[in-house]
Amino acid sequence: MFKWILRGVLALLAVTVIAVVFALEPIAKFMIEHEGSKQVGARVDVDSVDIKLYPTHVALNGLTVANPQEPMRNLLESEKVSADVDTKALLKMQFIADQVVLSGLQMYTERSTPGTLDGKLPPAKPKSDTSLPGITMPDPSALLAEEKATIQAEVDAIQNGFSDIQSRWQSKATQLPEQAQIEAYQTRWNELKKKNMIERIAGAKQLRDDIKADLKQFKTLNEDLKADSAEVKSLTVRAANLPADQSKRMLSKYGLDQGSEGMLRFLLGDEVNAVVQRGLSLYQETMGNMAEKETAPAEAPTELPVKLLIRQVLIDGYQMVGTEKLAYSGEINDITDQQDYWNKPITMALRGGVDQKSQLVIDGIFDQRNNTMKSVFNMALKQLALSGVSLSQSPELPLQLEKGFADISANFGIDGDTLKGSAKGLVNQAKLLVANAAADNKTANLLAAALEDVTRLVMDMSVNGTVNEPAIKLKSNLDSILGDILGAEIKAKLGEVEDELKAKLSSDYGPQMAKLKEKQNILGQYQELLGDREAALQALMKEMI
Repeated sequence: MFKWILRGVLALLAVTVIAVVFALEPIAKFMIEHEGSKQVGARVDVDSVDIKLYPTHVALNGLTVANPQEPMRNLLESEKVSADVDTKALLKMQFIADQVVLSGLQMYTERSTPGTLDGKLPPAKPKSDTSLPGITMPDPSALLAEEKATIQAEVDAIQNGFSDIQSRWQSKATQLPEQAQIEAYQTRWNELKKKNMIERIAGAKQLRDDIKADLKQFKTLNEDLKADSAEVKSLTVRAANLPADQSKRMLSKYGLDQGSEGMLRFLLGDEVNAVVQRGLSLYQETMGNMAEKETAPAEAPTELPVKLLIRQVLIDGYQMVGTEKLAYSGEINDITDQQDYWNKPITMALRGGVDQKSQLVIDGIFDQRNNTMKSVFNMALKQLALSGVSLSQSPELPLQLEKGFADISANFGIDGDTLKGSAKGLVNQAKLLVANAAADNKTANLLAAALEDVTRLVMDMSVNGTVNEPAIKLKSNLDSILGDILGAEIKAKLGEVEDELKAKLSSDYGPQMAKLKEKQNILGQYQELLGDREAALQALMKEMI
């Protein structure tokens, strides 16, 4: 289901078995925590390690893996991870087991101490000074800092486009007939004019053939010049529009481009993005990495052409949803780093609910048999009683779902890096409230009054783009209510954010863009050169007629 279920935890078990041959369980525990932390980039802790030999059985008790992206949360914690393993295969750096048991699994639990390797929290993101009552607008400086690499990649792409075109034409220019060649053609014609008719006709035919061959080359070059001139124009437009285009891209990425149709996103803040990014991070750390096939070293042959081979992973765990404990259990089957070995995909099936009710269904198929990972994930949750679920973390305008019954369905597909999916949620018998709204917060009080009569919450989310750059849209039946209360003011504030983004982009990247826009005439000299030499050859051809 994620790296430490399918690969990381299994690798830790392998390290444990190898370590016990040379050391005791405490040293095996140290190796797991030390090496595991280095691999994850965040703290890995184990309460204790149990090892039994003949047959080899390994158990990790109290495993916690910190989330490198969110230091105050765990990526997962598990009461126990255990398996009977093939010792002979482990010594060949293979993990082979019929069954792995993962018990007491929880994901994204809170930590009391930072999970960073140095035990310190990273610097906090700068807070925005631009806000509405209860609605915090994004800070342009923070957005630019987060998107710096992506923006610079676009600048580099434009620069490389110009450089490639210029390099091509520097090469093409050396292939053109030189002025000396044109003068030689003229000399040949002048000599032919002095000869008798028969010699002149024969010589003129050969001269025309030579000139036509050069003119044919000019035809191809002119077609290339036309295509490259269009590309130069396109690159110039990209350079000129970079501040506007990149500001729109960032606003779209963070869900700030939907107008009145996306008002709920303002209240939910970064929560929607965080949920999607967590899921995609898990995918990348597990199934995404599984698609990266590795070749065993030639000097270390193995009996089986795999490094990972597990028939079944049995899972049981739970997740807190508001005040409800959603328990689940299930299995992941046919896990291997070489799916051609079994010629079937990895499959996942989980079932669960509250108080032993059958409410949760999760199914997944992860197929990498054609070298490109294709994944399908489906989830359905029926009639889950919710209470005390926080929808907005804003201290000024905390929106809470006090109670309701939720039906949620989601389906996502990933083909290589291309992402497409949707999630729909319906909460009936809903009671929404703005908790602890300050008496002087006019916006909060207007919103609280407007939500009093809402008994049904409908949400529709779509996700497209790529695994690394998902584009998220969220609509709800609250959008019109929120739009009436917050729309005009939010629109004005977002306009300020966009203007500031453009200004900062122009300031930071303006000199680079100005230099790039100057390259719009880089083909002018080649166009002139082609025209002059082609015209000279055409004139000579006419003279010979």
